[in-house]
Amino acid sequence: MKIVIAERDNHEGVAIEWLISTYSIPINNVFITKTVKETMAILEKEFPEVLYLELDMVPAENWSLITRYVNNYSPKVIAVTAEATFERAKQAIELGSVDLLVKPLDPVKIRQCLKMALSLVTHRETANVFSPHNDEGYSYRTLFLDEEQNTGDIALMLLHTENNKKLAELLQFLTYFPFREHPTILPLTDMVVCLFKKTTHNIKEETLKIMREWEASSIEPLAAVIIPPNTKMKSIHEMYLAARRLLEITFFIGYRQVILPKEVYEGWYEMDPFLTSAEQREWVDMLNSFDKQKIKQWMHQEFLHMEVPFPNPETLRTRLTSILAQVRRFMKTYQLDHGEMEEYYMKIFSEILYNRVLYRIVQEMLLFLYELLDRSKIGELFSKKDVIERGILYIEKHYMDPNLTLESVAEAVGRSTAYYSHLLMKRQGISFRQLLANKRINEAKRLLQASQLTIKEISHQVGFHNPSYFTRQFKEMTSLAPRDYRLQMRKGNESSLTKKS
Repeated sequence: MKIVIAERDNHEGVAIEWLISTYSIPINNVFITKTVKETMAILEKEFPEVLYLELDMVPAENWSLITRYVNNYSPKVIAVTAEATFERAKQAIELGSVDLLVKPLDPVKIRQCLKMALSLVTHRETANVFSPHNDEGYSYRTLFLDEEQNTGDIALMLLHTENNKKLAELLQFLTYFPFREHPTILPLTDMVVCLFKKTTHNIKEETLKIMREWEASSIEPLAAVIIPPNTKMKSIHEMYLAARRLLEITFFIGYRQVILPKEVYEGWYEMDPFLTSAEQREWVDMLNSFDKQKIKQWMHQEFLHMEVPFPNPETLRTRLTSILAQVRRFMKTYQLDHGEMEEYYMKIFSEILYNRVLYRIVQEMLLFLYELLDRSKIGELFSKKDVIERGILYIEKHYMDPNLTLESVAEAVGRSTAYYSHLLMKRQGISFRQLLANKRINEAKRLLQASQLTIKEISHQVGFHNPSYFTRQFKEMTSLAPRDYRLQMRKGNESSLTKKS
């Protein structure tokens, strides 16, 4: 057994080495490193079973690199940090760590972690003991490096649990499974690969049996990918990469599946990851009309009736977040972007990013949308008047903008153009055009009386591009031209002052 202790504090490294010998922990070789570069070199050279890694020594720019090395060489990781932060916990999870230790370290806790790590390694070793084909030379190098040629009689089986925490349980299950021809079992951080040499039996039937017996003892869904013998793939590495690509199909078809290579699975088709302008308007209308059934139909039609070839899963995740952007605006309109609904929204965002199965994401999104619409509708009963008032306030604030439109007002209050126009007419008995004209002409009247501005200046100040059009509309609404109105108002003021004196 080998361990790499990646620790900047040399005293800590020496102390752990002393603990290993004192507690008679079955580790024969201890390598102490102080930098990321040294650590990666030792991982590549020695293939240690355990990596004790101080997370604080890894700069942000090296994180993806060290993660790749851990995935490639698959040591059991004990993560250590002096910062008990959420970010460090996320990093430990990402590495599939046995545990995250926080300094100052407890020797008893270190001992427990080392024993746990070694017990998981023992599962892997036991699996290989059960394999009579270890002498074939299959190893992690076989998977990760394009060295081992495929002689045409090799089969590869890749098994994946939806919950990575069940991986150790799956490995133990495979250790005692009665294979007809025992494979070399290579556990990775998120899946298990089985390599069969010169297999003569039906590997698909055996895989189905594995799945049946696994589900009899575990409720965790299992997916399997089979690369049968006599494929055109030139190396085991190529077979492994093909199997990983095929595993992504589970995003569309779910788990409890045995997936075999097919031409239709060979690539993703391109699609627009964002909603079009028309789709955005459709979502605004569906949300504003609280139409649960239409939203459900849209989501099912868009995401649950796909046929091969499938779109890229990551592109699809982006498209789902594009929908959430429309939902976010709706939440702000009803002031639901805080508290419970904000937490719920963030949970759905996380589901979109990390859930492994599309139909589960869709189902969770629909439940969230139903809850959001129910809460919004309750608020709607008390806010229709408020919506009108907010629109009127918006008009009063922006009436001097000659480009002000019904569309911009409706968007400002979070309603569709048609709906807001209908609501305005119903509640105020006046159209948007009339309301805006009244505001502009009333303001023009005030300026004609109280200022020395020219007619042209006033027309621009109240939102008219064209002074002639302003004059024509002013006369239609007051029966006087702006100049005549000003003269009449001034005469009236003078007459009033004469009477008072």
